[in-house]
Order: sequence, then structure tokens, then C-alpha cells
Amino acid sequence: MALSNRVEWRALLFLAAFFIIALSVSGQTLEEKIDSFLQPILKEDLISGTILIGQKGEIIFSKGYGLADREHSVPNSPETAFRLGSMTKQFTAAAILILEEKGKLSVNDPLSKYYSDFPEGDKITLHQLLTHTSGLANFSQGADSNMFMFPHTVDQVIESLKDIPLQSAPGEKFAYSNAGYIILAGVIEKVSGEKYADFLENNIFKPLGMSHTGQDVYEKIVPHRAEGYICFGPEITRVGYRDLPTMSGAGSLYSTSHDLFLWDQALYSDKILSAASRQKTFTAGQGNYGYGWFIEDRAGHKAISHRGEISGFIGSIDRYVDDSLVVIALFNFESTFARAVIRGLSDIALGREPKPLLVATPAAVDSITLNKYAGIYLFGPVDTMFVKPVESGLILTQSGNTDSLPAEPQNNNLFWIRGMNAMLKFDFGADSTIAGLTLINSVNPYRAIRIE
Repeated sequence: MALSNRVEWRALLFLAAFFIIALSVSGQTLEEKIDSFLQPILKEDLISGTILIGQKGEIIFSKGYGLADREHSVPNSPETAFRLGSMTKQFTAAAILILEEKGKLSVNDPLSKYYSDFPEGDKITLHQLLTHTSGLANFSQGADSNMFMFPHTVDQVIESLKDIPLQSAPGEKFAYSNAGYIILAGVIEKVSGEKYADFLENNIFKPLGMSHTGQDVYEKIVPHRAEGYICFGPEITRVGYRDLPTMSGAGSLYSTSHDLFLWDQALYSDKILSAASRQKTFTAGQGNYGYGWFIEDRAGHKAISHRGEISGFIGSIDRYVDDSLVVIALFNFESTFARAVIRGLSDIALGREPKPLLVATPAAVDSITLNKYAGIYLFGPVDTMFVKPVESGLILTQSGNTDSLPAEPQNNNLFWIRGMNAMLKFDFGADSTIAGLTLINSVNPYRAIRIE
């Protein structure tokens, strides 16, 4: 062997040994890092779902956690199907652009072209519906709560939206609106002559081999479909019934992590959308929103992402396109920690250290700080919470309830309420005194003002 070849091989062996040592020093493989990150909340049964990480066209991590069905002890797996919630919007946007490519519509068309009697429809464009700048209120604001209890066609839902006044002038500002995407589903049906779900199946899902993705119809048998769960106290419960096709276009689909990986990969090519359509899709406008996606810079990494939160399910797809990296997380439990988990998974995938979900040992908070938090806090018109400092943290008592709950400090201003499965942080006024508190249960913040 020539000397130069021997030197090259020795250099390669040295580099290989270096990377093996580096891995042993870091002490963890990717799976071990993710498992370690999740362990504090897994042991408390505070998360369940499926996680997939792909890079450069390959799946480098795919694993299920917790139960897909708690009644029958069915574990989550990469094959489990989850409700997507607002992640549905990216497929609706793609469908509109497919129709534009076929010459059947333009994103600059006024809404009145398809719904001639829709109020202000001559001033609202499809582009504004796609980018949440139409001025339409969110569907949950003004919609009859019974709407979700019974099946409705897309046109029936759109008819109910006509009586809800605009919140702002079309094009004036970004305001996230499910209503806009439901209307887009109606446009898809009118222009294509197909049902919304059928158009997506024939033009996106089937061409990509996404055989485990579709419209979440309650009566339909969906293999490996997860149940959704919530927790607003000591017990985890099933979510109530909801007719998801009522949210067609905005939040009606289900999928698996592997199917979403196929979708991610297709967005690097012309398989479904042309380069021109992808350019429109991923151009950030007001609110950093494109067509069905948020586009932003995260610490030097271009992120194209969307979350979905609906009836016991929370999910996300985070595409770091310059890194050829995708992080897909689908959860069937509205956990207080879901959003933090999603952020932490991206940190791990990008080689950063994630923030811990729960500290191993409660933080030491001095008595002066704890005493500042003591008082009575008012939620809404009548519900109160009494906060009392103790040596190890805080004790909370709610009005009408004699049971007290301990709040364990995570840092000086964040407390974990184990018996409520919630986080608590205190809000400061302009003069640095305690003005109130925020209770974070599931994904919803509940604010209270200090009254004493």
C-alpha cells in the first residue's frame, strides 16, 4: 500500500474513532436523547403520541409513546392515525393551487365569483382567505356550538358564516380564521365538481401513496385510529363527540407520521405542486403566513411549519428546509406539555439542548419571593383561587373546594400543579408587583387578577 494511502486510511480511522468517542461522551443516541427528554412526563402519564424525524430523505427516528386507546391498552406506533386539526389547511391550500395550475381558478379571484351572495364577497379574494387576511372571524367565534354535534355539508356551514360580521377590512391585517379555509373547501367543491375529501384523495393522497390519510368521519372504520384524551384535573378522560367534516378545509383530516413524511418529501419536488405554486405557498406575508403554512426564522434555521389542535389531539410538522430536516409530532392527549415537547424535539433534531419539561428536583425559591405570591386571585366573575406560601413552594385552594393542591416550583416564577396537571406562572404589573396569574392547562391559558 502506498504511503499516501496509508496516511489517508489512518486519518479516516482517527476520525471514526473521534466520532465514536464524541458519541460516547455525549452519551446518547438520538433515540436515547428523545427518550431522556420525554421521561419526566412519560412517567407521569402526561404525553402520548408518535414522533418522526427525517433528514435528507431518510427517516432517522420513528417511535410511538403511550397509548392510542386507553380503554383497550393499545399502544401508539408509527402506524397510528391521528386527527390533524389545523394541519389540514396545508392540504386545502395545495388543492386550491392545483386547481389554479389546471386553469380552473385564480387565487386573485373574488369570493363573489363562487358565492355571489356572500357579504363583502366582491372585496375578499381567495388569496386573502389563504393568508388569513380576509377579515373573517374565526369559525369558533359566532358559530353555534350545536354545529359540531351533527353532520353538515360545506355549503351549510358557509351559509351559517354569512351572518357573522367581518372583524376587519379585507387585506387590512392577519387574523387567523378557520372560516376562511372552510370557504376554500367550498370553492374546491364548486370548481372541481368533487367532494372536498375526494379531490384531496385523487389529487394528493393517492398520487403520493398516502394510504393512511383522509377525512375523519366518525362512522368510517379507520385502521389504527387513536382516541383523543383531555385532562382538566386529576383524571384523564375521553373527548366528547365532534363531527369533523363540519370543519372541512380547516381541521377535518387524519393522517400518520409516515404519510406526513411522504408529503414533506413531495414538497421538495414537482410531484404535486409546481415550483411556481410552491413559491406562492412558502412566501411569508402578514403574520409570517404563506398558504397553509407559517414561515419564519428560528435561530438561523428557516422553518416552515404548522400546528394542529382539535378535540384531544395536538400535532405539528416542522420543516427546516435548508437543513433537509423534518420533525413530525402527533399527540392524542391535549397535554400541558405538548407545545414544549414540540419545541424540544426541534432543538434535539438541530443539535441543541432542549429545555427540561419538568425539573428533577423542585427549584429552591426563597421565602421573600414566595410571600409575594400569596393572595386571592379571581378567574372570571366568581371563581377564586387562594395562594399560600409554604416551605417547599405554594399551596392552592379553589373556591368551593376544600382540597388543597401543592404547586412545585420549576423556577422562581413557574410552578407545576400535579393534581391539576397544569402549570402556573405569575404576572407582574407596571410597578413590578404581582398583578395576577396565568394557569396553563392543556393548551389554554386561564388568567386571573389579584384581588387581595
